[in-house]
Amino acid sequence: MTSGVAVTLMMMLAAAPSAVAQTGGGTSVAPTTTSTTPADPGTGTTQDPSTGTAPAAPATSVSPTKTVKLTRSQTKRVQKRVRVKADGALGARTRTAIKRYQKQRKLTRTGRPNLETIKAMKMPFVAQVEAKLGGTTTSPDADGTATPVATGDVAAAIEAARGVIGTPYASGGNDASGFDCSGLMVYAFKKAGISLPRTSFDQYGEGTAVEKSAIQPGDLVFFSTAGAGASHVGIATSATTVISATTKGVMEHRLDDDYWGAAYVGARRVVAGAETPAPSR
Repeated sequence: MTSGVAVTLMMMLAAAPSAVAQTGGGTSVAPTTTSTTPADPGTGTTQDPSTGTAPAAPATSVSPTKTVKLTRSQTKRVQKRVRVKADGALGARTRTAIKRYQKQRKLTRTGRPNLETIKAMKMPFVAQVEAKLGGTTTSPDADGTATPVATGDVAAAIEAARGVIGTPYASGGNDASGFDCSGLMVYAFKKAGISLPRTSFDQYGEGTAVEKSAIQPGDLVFFSTAGAGASHVGIATSATTVISATTKGVMEHRLDDDYWGAAYVGARRVVAGAETPAPSR
């Protein structure tokens, strides 16, 4: 063997261990690799290797001192509570009065409405504000049970009805100068983009039937107060309260007291864009 061939053979033998896997003793040496957890392509967030999904984001909560945007009717209620002119505008006098109220009750003094303040005032629209800001769908009742909070279309209908509380009763009335019961429902639901027929009897054929125990804010609630059948109608503001145009004017009242409870007929749930079934009598 020439010296040149010997050198070449020696170089080939020296390189062999790193170029091929060892097979002696029945073992195989595999190359070492580094395992990486892929990121969520939609967010760039590292995924949980045990599930292959991104870790859940922590739940968010609404700050109790964050200023909330109230409707004109809601602002008027706050103004009445702090004893300033109820014009529905959050002006300097209103802000000063709110700050004074907050100071008296040892609340955060912002001079503007927030959840902390309207809760202290026990405003009836607290649940709607919380639902709008925090995406909640239920609100605790006095007994600790959870009652669904009106959202979306029906929340607007409730606010419209609440905004005309105190308006006098007028037979055939359907505007802010005077309402009858079904006229108030036509007015309120129109504000929410929902069209209703004109009479309470026809409204009783709208939407879907709801058990009394399942009434939610925004449901139509019917009573028999002028003859048999659904002769009176109101809009539920909770599982036990309703706004309707009574002979004493538009007011919020219970649906299960001695008078209204005895006259109760049924409840219906309507939503914008829903296909209305054939009336059932």
